[in-house]
Amino acid sequence: MQKSGMALAALALTIGAASAQTDSTTSAEWKIDGGPNQTETVITSGVLWSKPESGEGTAFLMACIMDRLSLWFAHRDRKFNADAAEVTYRIDGGPPHSVSMSAHENKRGFSLPDAETAKPFLDQIVGGRTLDVVLRDKDTVLIEASFDISRMREAYDIVVQPCGKQGAQP
Repeated sequence: MQKSGMALAALALTIGAASAQTDSTTSAEWKIDGGPNQTETVITSGVLWSKPESGEGTAFLMACIMDRLSLWFAHRDRKFNADAAEVTYRIDGGPPHSVSMSAHENKRGFSLPDAETAKPFLDQIVGGRTLDVVLRDKDTVLIEASFDISRMREAYDIVVQPCGKQGAQP
């Protein structure tokens, strides 16, 4: 399997694990897998579940797979028929921003698949308290969720900061 194929397979497994979660009791709590204390880490990820009051379970996932950063919004139970989504997001109730995200091949989520697109988004929201997102395909709302990102700094420092600097090998 080529490097990119392995990375996609690993990401699918990470999203699958995130999708399997059913008991998110503290909405600001990030679940971290991997990290700087593991010398042979190929995948480091952080998953945050949407606030319970925002309805259906949506995962916000940052991942560093083989030294490549990506970011995902994935739904726990649904598959989408869209190839892409336009994401409108607000940090702490501020002005709306937007970004386009491509669909993952398993159709359960949408991503910013590389550091050039994911890192500016993550840099912009780290330090905020809330993140409200609406993902749309044309006029159809695919995902609407709210996240408590008040404790994002720790996950950011573990997943995002070292990504691309470790020389990870498959």
